[in-house]
Order: sequence, then structure tokens, then C-alpha cells
Amino acid sequence: MFCGFTKKHKMSETTIGLTGEYYAAGIVLSLGWRVSMCQQDRVDLLAWKDDEFIRIQVKTASLLLQKGKRLPSYHFQFGHGRKNKIIGSVRDYDILCCVGYQHRKAVFLPISEVQQKSKRMSPQLFDEDKTEFYSFNKSLAAIRRHRNG
Repeated sequence: MFCGFTKKHKMSETTIGLTGEYYAAGIVLSLGWRVSMCQQDRVDLLAWKDDEFIRIQVKTASLLLQKGKRLPSYHFQFGHGRKNKIIGSVRDYDILCCVGYQHRKAVFLPISEVQQKSKRMSPQLFDEDKTEFYSFNKSLAAIRRHRNG
């Protein structure tokens, strides 16, 4: 699914970010987990299933159209902080959820494997049918490995 908007109806970054959090919550629910939206620093969603809990940080990006040699892409900013951007760690949250706003789909990344402050992702990644399912389960496996040492 592709959701577009015009310059005339452009939403604020805050509204786009909040929309992404709701998309992410819906995706996590559809994957069989319970979810609660959080108003905490660096944690947007708390998800649980049985006796397992995961903290999720949601990042939402709008599609950047082709410009010169740059192909269309989503550009996600993973750092936090005003001046010197810092990458989150397992002390902050477990999963980074990247929501492609126009596609209304997400890619999940375990924060233990994120080493850069930003990342460009191809819109084709968000066209894949099982991206959410596979990336979420891959992230869960990484979290479980990290927790079990």
C-alpha cells in the first residue's frame, strides 16, 4: 500500500512521527503481541507476549524522491540528542522500528546491531510482503541471544 500526500496537505514532522508509532503498534499487534504506547524517553512502544517484554523505539521517515543521482529512498535518523547525536543502546530499548510513511510498513532492527546514526532504505524493501514478519522475528532472535548471553 502506498500513501501519498501533497505539499498543500503536508503534515508536520511530529504528526508524521506519531502516525508512524500507531502504524508500528498495529503491526506488532498483528504479529501476535500485546502493545502499549509509552510516553517515555527513547521508548515509544512496550510489547509483551507471555512473560517476554520488549521496548521499541519508532523512527518514521517520508520518502525522498529521486534527485540527481540519488535514487528514491527513506532516510532514517537513528541518533538522539540535540547537538551530538548518540546511537541508542540495549540499555535504552531493544528494537528500532523503521516506518516507511508512504508505504505504511515497517522494518525492525535489533538495536544491538545498529552501528550508524542514519540509514537510507530502498522503498522496494517496504514493498516486500513478509518484511515486517521476518525482520521482527530476526530482531527477537537477536534480543534473546543477547539476553541469554
